[in-house]
Amino acid sequence: MVLMALCLYAAVVAVLLCSSVDFIQSPSDVFGPVALLEPTPSAARDFGAVVSEAPIAVMRPRSAADIARLLGALSSAGPGRRPRAAVAARGAGHSLHGQAQARGGIVVETRALPRAVAVSRPADGGGGAYADVGAGALWVEVLEECLRAGLAPRSWTDYLYLTVGGTLSNGGISGQAFKHGPQISNVLELEVVTGTGEVVTCSPTQSPELFFAVLGGLGQFGIITRARIPLQVAPPKVRWVRAFYDSFETFNGDQELLISMPELVDYVEGFMVLNEQSLRSSSVAFPAEVNFSPDFGSDDGGSKKVYYCIEFAVHDLQQQDSAAADHVVELVSGKLSFLRPHAYSVEVAYFDFLNRVRMEEESLRSRGLWDVPHPWLNVFVPRHGAAAFKDLLMGTVTQGFEGPVLVYPLLTDRWDGNTSAVVPAAADGVVYVFSVLRSTDPARCGGACVEGILEEHYRVADEACRRLGAKQYLARQPSRAHWRDHFGSGWDRFVARKARFDPMHVLGPGQGIFPRTDYAAGSSM
Repeated sequence: MVLMALCLYAAVVAVLLCSSVDFIQSPSDVFGPVALLEPTPSAARDFGAVVSEAPIAVMRPRSAADIARLLGALSSAGPGRRPRAAVAARGAGHSLHGQAQARGGIVVETRALPRAVAVSRPADGGGGAYADVGAGALWVEVLEECLRAGLAPRSWTDYLYLTVGGTLSNGGISGQAFKHGPQISNVLELEVVTGTGEVVTCSPTQSPELFFAVLGGLGQFGIITRARIPLQVAPPKVRWVRAFYDSFETFNGDQELLISMPELVDYVEGFMVLNEQSLRSSSVAFPAEVNFSPDFGSDDGGSKKVYYCIEFAVHDLQQQDSAAADHVVELVSGKLSFLRPHAYSVEVAYFDFLNRVRMEEESLRSRGLWDVPHPWLNVFVPRHGAAAFKDLLMGTVTQGFEGPVLVYPLLTDRWDGNTSAVVPAAADGVVYVFSVLRSTDPARCGGACVEGILEEHYRVADEACRRLGAKQYLARQPSRAHWRDHFGSGWDRFVARKARFDPMHVLGPGQGIFPRTDYAAGSSM
């Protein structure tokens, strides 16, 4: 084992020395006390499990300075010389298409960074509370620590076992996004190590270009090592409601009605119910009996029926009173056009509500469907194209699919246009999230089957982008031209940011945006 480690270290140092002979004299000049480790299988695997690219080494940094030393050495190859190793930051490994992998490069495991959560609250108990959080912390760890102070962040992801740095590098959305915006719109300050190895504290007023670049920046400009997150008072309990529909138009209309009431409603999501298995799997986390047994029709050439479900949640921050929350639910429900009497309500602890997907994870694990390929499809569709995209899915992707398809609205004015994230242009400001969250059973769907699903997703997404003005989320585009189309008018800004903060194209190779062979060829490729 010692011999293997020495061989690995020598190989990595040789790679780095080849790119930096002008100034690196010894391994200690490159790393100081930082150790490179032999790559583990997890470094070449992610949640999607459809791409596997092995790195040459793994780093488990103890501080931002460790990362800075590595990136500084790699980015100092000298004029006209290409660094021989790229670097990918890996948090919880929940990417879908190898975005956190680095073939022949180095994977920086950010979970090794300090994960402390320090909550600060004004002495008068008023607004302005925040948490300073290590980027390797999981959101569930942030929640647990903040709740001890009676506080919580405002915006969430559905699944909490993701790192802070990971979601802030992408977007971070859930049913609260219509009200508070995505997680990248709820950040006060960041500490970032740029692609050149500079450690920078940035905010909307301090080094703002870097701050906005890394938010939704897909790991292209720097590695986030710390974040300051604004907090609000956390309710002890939440009233969680589900209501069912048999019309897509009514379903969408009621979702839009709900998001027009942010003073009453705190969370809105919806999903398509395609079959009985879809209904069962979507009800795992909902802790109340749902007496909804619709007729889905026949798969044998007959009429196939699809249903829809809206989830919304309310809480009363002022009175902390269950009766008050019940009154709000009655008031809101009275405005909706669901299939009566099929609305179901339950009161749950705030932590349990936010951590609801954990139960779905446990269910999938029990059936051997967690550590399997997950060919997911996530698309943002402008409101005018939502019905057409639903029809496109029904004719292709959802055939034989037994899980729910998430469908819920976002408001584009809650997304800061200065960040690197991409949402579609929408004249009315409403965009719908469509998420097909598939877990493939290896016994029923092997490698060729998974590839077929991915190819179908590419075709559907490409048509939606061309015909409906949609944008993909959490996807790896198949070519540089597709990336340019994805960013649209923001492409030149994205390229300019890369040239400024990672001119040697060291970071984020797994995204496939900036091939490392063109780092010196200019910014307009």
